Amino acid sequence: MSEILAPDICIVGGGAGGLSLAEGAAAFGLSVVLVEKGAIGGDRLAHAIPSHALLAASRFAASLRAAQDFGIEIQEASLDYAGVRAHVGATVAALAPNYAQERLEALNVTVIRASGRFTRADTLAAGGATIKARHFVIATGAPAKPLAIPGLDLIRPLSYGSACALESPPRRLIVAGADPHGLALAQGLRRLGSEVVILAPEKIFAGEDDELVAPVRTEFAREGIAIHEHVRILKVEPQGEGLCAVIARAAPKPQTETKTIEGSHLLIAAEGAPHVEGLGLKAARVRYDAAGIAVSRTLRTSNRRIYAIGAVARGAAPAGTAEHQASLALRQIRRGPLAPLLGLLAGRIWPGAIAKVFAVDPEIAVAGLSEAEARERRLKIHVLRWPFAETDRARIEARPDGHVKLVTSARGRILGAGIVGPAAGELINLCTLAISKGMSAADLASIMVPYPTLSEAARRAAMASWPSVGAAWTRFVPGLWHRLD
Repeated sequence: MSEILAPDICIVGGGAGGLSLAEGAAAFGLSVVLVEKGAIGGDRLAHAIPSHALLAASRFAASLRAAQDFGIEIQEASLDYAGVRAHVGATVAALAPNYAQERLEALNVTVIRASGRFTRADTLAAGGATIKARHFVIATGAPAKPLAIPGLDLIRPLSYGSACALESPPRRLIVAGADPHGLALAQGLRRLGSEVVILAPEKIFAGEDDELVAPVRTEFAREGIAIHEHVRILKVEPQGEGLCAVIARAAPKPQTETKTIEGSHLLIAAEGAPHVEGLGLKAARVRYDAAGIAVSRTLRTSNRRIYAIGAVARGAAPAGTAEHQASLALRQIRRGPLAPLLGLLAGRIWPGAIAKVFAVDPEIAVAGLSEAEARERRLKIHVLRWPFAETDRARIEARPDGHVKLVTSARGRILGAGIVGPAAGELINLCTLAISKGMSAADLASIMVPYPTLSEAARRAAMASWPSVGAAWTRFVPGLWHRLD
């Protein structure tokens, strides 16, 4: 006879979002069961942390090469790749306790190391246990999907994690796909000595603002990264101690002429697919498709007792989204069924609150509506820009490339932001807050920023809206703008 558990919350999936929710719920005294068959921590510990640690080493290597810009000559600098691997290993070891099962159990979270499947709308079976929770949260993520390339099973392609575990950098790395994190890792390996060839099925950073992507393209070209866009890989096959990939143009006009690309290693850089199969979602009366589970703005599924967070929820892909949604789901669960009636809108997820950061160099970060999206909606907008080159901090650090771009409504409300350049991933937080709180460009322009900081670029971009705002006010209060000026 199976064990029957009746916790307050049952979480299906032990990735970053599931862990965050489990820890938060336990801190509030709720009983929690977490179901995870694979590694606790998911892709965060196995792939994301190692690759970001390697990227940190590659950025430091690039900064050493730029030391002469400051009048500093570095003699006989050499790369000790074993030291890079040691840094990656030490980083993973230092952070691993944060993703350990023992940590969860110490917080009184019951962990079931098995796959889970809904048998009814209110019941999940996992590891011989029957779980009848008050609420369920699905956080199974979006594991990397295998590419349908003939011959792929013959060459043992690299994942992000295994690429960081190599004893030496690949002599010539072929990147199959255009996942932004894969492109960042490819750039990092290039800076550590690898030749890199990117084979992208469409243009790199497809769907992002070309204005923000252009500086990255320039840097890739400067560093000698070869990019083949709109190509399809017909097959891959072993060749000596490496491999070769046969490609053909896929768009806009498919061609039959082929080209062979030789390399030593192949890195798969394809975006993951939401993990929705095998969960018994039909039995749970949860609507879903290949794009993920359909959720409301309060993260509820079509079954009101079941929530979905992270990459498995339709439309929620950027890294960090899962943890943010975990806090919102927990807020909804703790408030109970009266939350909507009480108007507790803070428990909803707003599109402007989601930012995407691409760890390439120069870094790209975006939040809210892009200029193209705003124009597709036929909104009346203003586009405001300010280059980093016009800030003292960027000139002091000899990093003047890039800019801040703001998209506002005709009345000045900030609808979206895009940043390309140094510390873009940190600066976007200011813009994300402004968007999610409905702030105007005038609000952003009025903040005090310390000197010297790169955030001055965001403030100065917002200040570009002041003349139009002032002109509108002077219709009603003559001379007001001149007094403000």
